Amino acid sequence: MDILLGVGTASVTAIMFCWVYGAHRKPVPAGWTRWPGASMLVCVAMTLLFPLSIGLLIKAALHPVAEIIALDLSGWLIIAGATVAALVLCPVLIRPALREKSAMQQAVNRNVAPTHALDDVAA
Repeated sequence: MDILLGVGTASVTAIMFCWVYGAHRKPVPAGWTRWPGASMLVCVAMTLLFPLSIGLLIKAALHPVAEIIALDLSGWLIIAGATVAALVLCPVLIRPALREKSAMQQAVNRNVAPTHALDDVAA
């Protein structure tokens, strides 16, 4: 059962990361990304889910034979479905951010803050 929970949680974490990264880094960020509470809530959820999934997978790896025997066909189908969902959805969700990244690298000046002369700063 731990392997099922670990793979499921790891898949959800990967999908959530790609969705959030794509939403924050696309050319026009999603509206919810401007709310500090929403962004922080998603970051905290990912911070909690990733170690949980790693811990469950390590716990399953300590007794692999018992884990394999405990799962039936439906458990293996859920594991396969979660893995396939992560492998299919992650590239789709992160694609807007990767397009913007290549566009930003070609820009001449990415500085959003106004530049000041050194004489103005010293005065």
